[in-house]
Amino acid sequence: MSGGDIRIRLDGIPDSYILTDKCGFRDSELVDFCWAFRLYDVLGDGVIDASQVRLALSWLGEEPSDKAFLTVMNDIDSHGKGVMDFQRFVKLMAKFDRSMITEDELVNAFKIFDKDKSGTIDAIELQDVLCKLGFSVNPLQAEEMIQAADEDGSGECEYGEFVRKIIENQ
Repeated sequence: MSGGDIRIRLDGIPDSYILTDKCGFRDSELVDFCWAFRLYDVLGDGVIDASQVRLALSWLGEEPSDKAFLTVMNDIDSHGKGVMDFQRFVKLMAKFDRSMITEDELVNAFKIFDKDKSGTIDAIELQDVLCKLGFSVNPLQAEEMIQAADEDGSGECEYGEFVRKIIENQ
C-alpha cells in the first residue's frame, strides 16, 4: 500500500484483506466478493492463485471463457505472478458486466413510483417522481414510458412488468 492510499474498512471484510479502491461496488457486493475470496484463501495468507480465482468467480456466478479469463487475469496480474490479493480480485470483478440490481432494490424503487400504493404505476405517478428527480417529462412522454412497459395494455405498469423492463434494460 503506497503512502497516499486510504484504506477502506468494511464490516465482513477482515483487516488482513487490504482494500483501497471499491472499484464502484457497493459494500454488500464487496462482502460477497470477500466470502468467495476467503473460501479459496485456504492458507489464510490473503492471496489466491489463478485456479482459485477461477473457482471464486464461478462461486460468484461468473463463468468466463478460457480466453476471457486469461485476458482479464493478464490485465490485473500484469507481472504474471499467478497470485492475487483481495484488492486485485475486486479489480478483476470490475472487469465483468454484473447485474447489480437486487430484488429488494427493485421493490423499493417500485414503491417510490407507486405513490397511491395501488400496486401499479400510472403515467401521473411516473411523471411526478421523474420531475422531482430533476427530469423534465411532460404527460405525453410519461404515458409513452408506461406504454413501453405495460405488457397487458391496462394503462398502468404492474410490479412484474416493471421488473421485466428493468432487467431487460440492465
